[in-house]
Amino acid sequence: MSSKTLVLVALAIVSFMSGAVDQYFYPGVTFPPTAMVYMVLGLLLLFAWYRLDADQRGYRRSPFLNVGVILFAIVALPYYFFRSRGAKGGFLATGAFLGAYVVCSALLTAGIYAAYYGLQA
Repeated sequence: MSSKTLVLVALAIVSFMSGAVDQYFYPGVTFPPTAMVYMVLGLLLLFAWYRLDADQRGYRRSPFLNVGVILFAIVALPYYFFRSRGAKGGFLATGAFLGAYVVCSALLTAGIYAAYYGLQA
């Protein structure tokens, strides 16, 4: 399994655990204290994936883009995709990025339901 795949698997696990832990320890709280920890973990994993991908493609990362991926990933990553892959590859990678966001959101919700019905019910 490649390093990039391992980072994506770790991101999926963090998404699921975020929902499960938040539901178990802070049921009904809109923004629990643990959410910040998981947000930072998610951003670090996203940056790790970006760095591995850029190294694999031989793309020279700029300091501004590095900071942008951490602070404004929703804008910076599609920019990176188009710069590193061209128009067609950029559209495909952006679509995959949005799909991964939806999957992470679904895993977070699955973690909430798993904690509620599996541990609290």
